[in-house]
Amino acid sequence: MQLRSGRRLRPWQGAARRGRGGEDRVSALPDTLLLLVLARLASTNEVVRTSGVARRWRPLWTELDVLVFRGVDPDTLAGLLARARHPNLSRLEIQISRLDWGLPAWQMSLLLRAAEEHNPEELVFKVSSRDYLGVPFQLPCFARATSISFRIWNRNFVLPPAGTFARLERLTLSLCCVDPAEFLPRCPRLRVLEMDCFWMQHAVDVHSASLEELALNDMPHRDADDTTPRRVNIAAPMLREFKMQTFGDVEMMASFSAPAPMVETLSHRYIYFAILSRAVGLADSQLHVMDLATAMEWRSRSGQLDPVRVRVLSLVVVFNASYEDASRSFAEEIAGLPVSNFSIFKLEIRSMWHDFGAVVFDSLKAVTAIQRLELVLPQTMDRVWAPRRYSDYDPDDWTNEDFSLPNLGEMEVERFHLIDHDLDVLEVLFASAPNLKTVRIQLPGWVSQSGLGYKQLCSIFGENTSVKCYANGILEESEEILPPGTPSEQF
Repeated sequence: MQLRSGRRLRPWQGAARRGRGGEDRVSALPDTLLLLVLARLASTNEVVRTSGVARRWRPLWTELDVLVFRGVDPDTLAGLLARARHPNLSRLEIQISRLDWGLPAWQMSLLLRAAEEHNPEELVFKVSSRDYLGVPFQLPCFARATSISFRIWNRNFVLPPAGTFARLERLTLSLCCVDPAEFLPRCPRLRVLEMDCFWMQHAVDVHSASLEELALNDMPHRDADDTTPRRVNIAAPMLREFKMQTFGDVEMMASFSAPAPMVETLSHRYIYFAILSRAVGLADSQLHVMDLATAMEWRSRSGQLDPVRVRVLSLVVVFNASYEDASRSFAEEIAGLPVSNFSIFKLEIRSMWHDFGAVVFDSLKAVTAIQRLELVLPQTMDRVWAPRRYSDYDPDDWTNEDFSLPNLGEMEVERFHLIDHDLDVLEVLFASAPNLKTVRIQLPGWVSQSGLGYKQLCSIFGENTSVKCYANGILEESEEILPPGTPSEQF
């Protein structure tokens, strides 16, 4: 709106202007409509400021059932909570910015008790201050809350002597320093728990009869000299989804109490940090684990029309420029997972080097019952230098591997290059899988079928006549079998 003098009115001034005859049409609206207008604002801070437009509006914000306070100092916040009049809030969000003097435990406890008086159904409480870490605050039992999210840096809490979170179904604890055994017995209906594992104990228990989803995010360990493994003992018969993410500075393992739950989705995320994390890989190797995850997926099996759910293990290995020795091998890391009945193994190797055989076979030692293998091999830099650069290698560490994949029926290989290393790996895989039925190889588009490398690939196919072998989607018939040791110097 533009005044005759040229000065523009602010939106709230335009809303408050009177109509003909001096009638304030906006303020004449019913309280329910005015509350809808105020509820559209981003935060209660804005609502309070907007309520100053007219005397009629000033007390209305106290009737809102959603209150969001962001960046409000604790003293002001306490006064605003005291003025709020809605007895049963649907949502209460409190975010206190970083304070130079910190937030004492007694003051945090007072704010939480003031929040409890409004019986929020959903509570979000975030404090950036990291002082007073030795003094725990008291967390009331929000009897009406179904969802609670706390993000409080390096702070512990205690519960009142009596009382339960009677309706709580979802709980998120971020950066808190608390043992789950201290609060889980008070949460009889909890279904979802997301928690940063910022505890000081070497072992914690997660016991819940109602828990269906559990996500644990490991935090860096504060004591660099303490390398004792941290363990999570889980007893949750209704659990359907389990996720664990770790920085890897110390070993962290999860185990399920018998009987094991029917976990449909299980994932383990390993995040490597050059300073904090321990390396997982092979000795004298710069190939380390970046991501290790399992999940249940729908897959169609050969000869079956209807897809079935199978457990898939995915491993991503990356080149790590640091020369840090690995504390655990690939096989040992896989063996540390809470489940082992994998039907499909997907292995992706992201590296600037093409010597990957040791990685493949060390990983396969831990998943010998798989039925399908999917390999994504390193990308060679160019087709001219690849055969010269990677054909000079020492395969003695893995060409004589003695292990069997008796259930392996299908295998897919992407980025397969027709050089000695890749062909030797393929031969070992054929020899280790006596019941192999189908092999699909993806070759670079510029590969020539007249090259020695391609002919040697077809020779390997010809030695395994019981297997249907495809190269770039085309079924290859038996070709001339080349004598062993024929160099594959060209494509």
